[in-house]
Amino acid sequence: MNQFLEQIDYVIELIEQANWTDYLIFILAYVILVLGLLGSLKKNQRQVWYNCVWLFVCPPLGIYLVKHNRRIKKKKKQELIRYSLTGWAIVLSAIFIYLGWMPHPNYQEVETYQDSHLVKRPNDLNLEVHFIDIGQGDATLIVYDDFHILIDGGNNGSEAKLLNYLKKVGVDDIEILVATHPDSDHIGGLAEVMAEYRVHLIIDSGESHSSQTYKAYFEAVKQQQEQGAIYLEDADMIFELSDQITFEVIETGDDNGDRNNNSVLTKLSYQEIDFLFTGDMESKTEEKILYRDLEAEILKAGHHGSQTSSSIDFLQEVQPEVVVISAGLNNSYGHPHRALLERVNRYTDEVYVTYEKGNIVVTTDGLTYQVDFK
Repeated sequence: MNQFLEQIDYVIELIEQANWTDYLIFILAYVILVLGLLGSLKKNQRQVWYNCVWLFVCPPLGIYLVKHNRRIKKKKKQELIRYSLTGWAIVLSAIFIYLGWMPHPNYQEVETYQDSHLVKRPNDLNLEVHFIDIGQGDATLIVYDDFHILIDGGNNGSEAKLLNYLKKVGVDDIEILVATHPDSDHIGGLAEVMAEYRVHLIIDSGESHSSQTYKAYFEAVKQQQEQGAIYLEDADMIFELSDQITFEVIETGDDNGDRNNNSVLTKLSYQEIDFLFTGDMESKTEEKILYRDLEAEILKAGHHGSQTSSSIDFLQEVQPEVVVISAGLNNSYGHPHRALLERVNRYTDEVYVTYEKGNIVVTTDGLTYQVDFK
């Protein structure tokens, strides 16, 4: 059954990637085939086939003609009509998916992952999300009671700043560590973090890198594994911080073209308040996952506010109320990009950049939230 569903997903992915010219070629080939079949029939047989062809060209007319054709047996009429309606249902569904009028079916199984390392905490406590001012890089810390999730670890050279921040907040260990992708501005400080703290669960994209930064990171991962840590490559998974809070990994696929587009995508949900963390994911992957549940009050903009991320279609699905951008002052990339800011401002005026505001902390009780700068 799983293999069958995977095949359906593959076919739907091909449909989504198709261009209108692909459909035109398919229709022309279909017409040529039908005309060829008609030409091969004897003259006295063609009336029956003309009626059947109308079933696939214009079902209402085809059904009328077939039903009133006395040369077709009743049982055969029912069979032809059934095949026609089924075929048209498939074709229309494919077209609607391609045009975005119908959601992409999701056959992927979502695993709720809970073991002795990840004990659920009490309900009804405040949750904090710290977008750390780490320079031109990413580092986000989620704190709920003594449950800590660290998403990325900043760039090379920012290790001391990250460790000092974790100590100031009171981190004792890290329940979940997520390395969204192996670029140095996201994993630069993670080897040092793992040398300082015990980590219970490590998640990354499964993609490697030839850099010394990545080698140091993965060596630290192996050392944590020797101490009992669990290492997972990203897939659809849900982790429960409490009965009210979930941390979800949303699978985007592993063949999205480059390291940025293969970033681990995660979502944090506390009753009515949701956070979406996108790593360096760009519009190519954003378009691929629009059918998923992406709505979130707080969005960590992809790729430090690059113009290639946070597309209009993606923002339309997220509907953010607050957008946080992690970027360094006077960075050489021009982040955040003016085009990105213009797109985001269509949805919210609450756009905060770490080099302007410093550490950005969002606190929520699950019903309301508050943004502070520290």
